[in-house]
Amino acid sequence: MATHFSAPILYYDGSFIDVLWDNHDNAMRWFENYLAWKVGRQEEWKVDPRCLQGRMTSTNWGTWLVSYLTNSRLPHHFAERGTVESNVRLCFRVHELQELHRKWLDDGIRVSAIYDGPGETRYFDVWATTEGIRLTLQEDSSLQHDELLPSWVRVGVSNLQASVEWYKQYMGMSVVRDEINQGYVLMSLKLNHREEDSLWIIEQLSGEAYKGKVDGQVQPICWIKDREDFFTYHQYLLGSGIETSEVGGYVTGGMVSFHFYDLDGNRFNISSM
Repeated sequence: MATHFSAPILYYDGSFIDVLWDNHDNAMRWFENYLAWKVGRQEEWKVDPRCLQGRMTSTNWGTWLVSYLTNSRLPHHFAERGTVESNVRLCFRVHELQELHRKWLDDGIRVSAIYDGPGETRYFDVWATTEGIRLTLQEDSSLQHDELLPSWVRVGVSNLQASVEWYKQYMGMSVVRDEINQGYVLMSLKLNHREEDSLWIIEQLSGEAYKGKVDGQVQPICWIKDREDFFTYHQYLLGSGIETSEVGGYVTGGMVSFHFYDLDGNRFNISSM
């Protein structure tokens, strides 16, 4: 296993939500109606030159709705549908969790029961749009009643201690708070475009939870600022025996991306320009 190279600085850069081509506008309307997200800008941009067509809509908190048409499976830009849910949860904080849960139930939106979770707070999962794209809402009584703000990313693992060490070595994460006796560890990465850190909850999965590779529609992205470091990091992960995709995007000049999987098959996306 390669040990002479350390991971470059990874900056959390928001998330892609992979949306079916014919559902792109309807999905954006759902996020506008239920989460009060706004359209930042819209682009007819192909995530990979092998795409026939492409669409991207930027919205709140560095989130992009991404759709594309292609005649072949791309090396990096894809998501699986109709399989098990990912153990990676993108979380957003609200003040009135119970009230929002009741309202969405009344509107016929699929939601989980409210449950206690890491960080000594409550959560529920919601399956957004007609595609059933899962997001997670988290209670934060310090917010104003009409606020919805980003929180941490939750990642479920089967061996908490081993995974924490893995994230330190291969992603450069730092421990913020060790609550391993409570079944989770709070870790951090730098946040792109801001002088603060992003937070990640690494949590112990239950024994019956699915463990294995999942390519969900919600895909958090980490950014590497130096393009050469991006390609070096890709080779480092491959040389370390970590399952890593081929590089997708514009390899000869432009945005490039790949993904890799942790010890439990959780997917992490990496991009650079």
